[in-house]
Amino acid sequence: MIERDELTGAVVAARYRLERLIRGGADSTSVFAATDLRSNHSVIVRLVTVESIVAEGETSDAERGSLDPNQAVEAFQRHLLSVAGISHPVLVPPLDWGDTALRGERFVFIVTERIEDVSLRELLDRGRRLSASQTLVIGLDLCRALHHLHQLGITHGDVRPANVFVSPDSRARLAGIGIKRGISGTASMSIEQARYAAPEFSIEASATPESDIYALALTLLETITGDVPFAADSLAVTLANRAGKLLPVSADIGPIAVPIEKAGRPEPSDRSTAIDFGRALAQLAGKLPAPEQIASLTTESFRDTITRQLDAVVAEPAPRSAEPAVSVGVVKPADVAVIAPPAERRRYRWLWSGLAAVAMTVGGVLVWQTLNVESFEVPALSGVAEGEARNTVSQLGWNIVISVERSDDVALGEVIRTVPPTGAMLQEGDDLTLVVSEGPTLAVVPDVNGLSRDDAVAALESQGLVVAEVIRDDDAVPAGRVVSWIVTEQPNLLAGSEVLKGTRVEITVSGGPVLRNVPNLIGRSEADAQAQLVAVQLVGQRNDDVFSVDIEVGLVATQTPAVSGQLARNGVVAYSLSKGPETVELPSIVGLTLADAQKKLVEAGLSVGVTTGRTSSRVRSVTQDGTTLKAGDLVRKGTAVNLVFP
Repeated sequence: MIERDELTGAVVAARYRLERLIRGGADSTSVFAATDLRSNHSVIVRLVTVESIVAEGETSDAERGSLDPNQAVEAFQRHLLSVAGISHPVLVPPLDWGDTALRGERFVFIVTERIEDVSLRELLDRGRRLSASQTLVIGLDLCRALHHLHQLGITHGDVRPANVFVSPDSRARLAGIGIKRGISGTASMSIEQARYAAPEFSIEASATPESDIYALALTLLETITGDVPFAADSLAVTLANRAGKLLPVSADIGPIAVPIEKAGRPEPSDRSTAIDFGRALAQLAGKLPAPEQIASLTTESFRDTITRQLDAVVAEPAPRSAEPAVSVGVVKPADVAVIAPPAERRRYRWLWSGLAAVAMTVGGVLVWQTLNVESFEVPALSGVAEGEARNTVSQLGWNIVISVERSDDVALGEVIRTVPPTGAMLQEGDDLTLVVSEGPTLAVVPDVNGLSRDDAVAALESQGLVVAEVIRDDDAVPAGRVVSWIVTEQPNLLAGSEVLKGTRVEITVSGGPVLRNVPNLIGRSEADAQAQLVAVQLVGQRNDDVFSVDIEVGLVATQTPAVSGQLARNGVVAYSLSKGPETVELPSIVGLTLADAQKKLVEAGLSVGVTTGRTSSRVRSVTQDGTTLKAGDLVRKGTAVNLVFP
């Protein structure tokens, strides 16, 4: 196998130049800071040996077995394709992937964004520790990201400080998504990854949402204390140390200890989900001071780092060695019977009788103590933190059972009541149930679609939710009624979901139908006019045809409303087609005087145009546009005719 440093300077896929090896990856994975030669952007390139994908089970059980390297690479890339489309502000998904050969060895490569923020690993390695407030903000971001992944059926599988990047304002980004398939064996873990492994890895090799939460609990605890509980130099010892043990979370770190301890329970079923962990952290936000800005690594000089004083460790004095034992030879007794005198035999008989009496007395006392189990009174534990309550009763020999429920009166992590109640007598070995508060009761998001705006606001506010409102025109929903709603921080939630009181719900209220501008139909054919109306979801209605001087026969001559009007969807636009100009029959005026002819023309809707000849005589003929007309000919109404006199 080639050395990782030998790959520095190589170009992957004719595009990504490897510049610097980043330490801390698994044995089968090499992580490089690189440059995208096409865009000149800084990226991260991870190289995973194809040999490790096949040998360590980076494919699923159904795909594993007879896979050759090509099949293994194809399966791994299908997995990367499934996570490539994930979009979340906290997650850093893969940008590109493929397989390549470098220095004679075949690799799968994964390219991700290079984050300029500092990683938690770098902070911790420099001796930095975060406050509980800073850790809470980071934890909230990571809970949101893991909840998004788990909702999609995806397990991260590699939550640890090296994959968490923080900005000065304490906001987090989670990298490493898609690198671990979540089905690979523990053999693929590096020592660094093993430090954050959940105890169930000792019996099953699959990463789960619960193991993600355990790793997150360890990561957050380390940012505050600098230590990872139960971590050892090997995975096997680490897992053995964690089996069946609660995380030793000290109350000295403040109220954040409660949700971290629950997220790090040894049994997966006892742990918080990502959304429950996030809710518990959110409930503590008001109890902690505002987080300070995280100081940059560059603010501490090298001299300050190497001269930082550490707490002295005083060694206990070695125990004084015991005096050497003197070896005494063993003398084998002779096979000879010794007969004691009668007086001595009587003395021994009394001695044995006394010893028997003492033995019977001691045995009776032991039996009495065994049968007589001591009882103790249950102390008042209501309002006491769970850890303090455990310590209070730890010496009384009871089995402690933890039950949780929500309470608006008792703070998160404190005891609501005990079963049996305070003052009851409880024998050693009996169960004492501590009912612990999970925080305030949750609000149930109601379905307000179709409700009036006022009814929707009342329903949401009755659950303790904060309502935001937007107005949007809608053709299907009447004005003033709710079109849709969304929980802004968790947009995938459905009606009936439980959320923290004070969560913001945005409702969209209908402003009524969307108004359409009426198109101009004048001068269009009927088919064209109908098409124009359908395009804007309006309905055409043809009225009786009308005469029109300006519009040709068969085209739209009039419309209502006019072009400047607006209508809602399915609004009706009435239109009439042109019959052309209106005509009248030319009356019989030949032989009439000018006055009589003019009277009859006006009655017919015509007028007198040019007269020629002696107008004192009678009309000899009628013309229009050079054509001689006779009585009964159709003439366009409103036009003038010319009269010819002798």
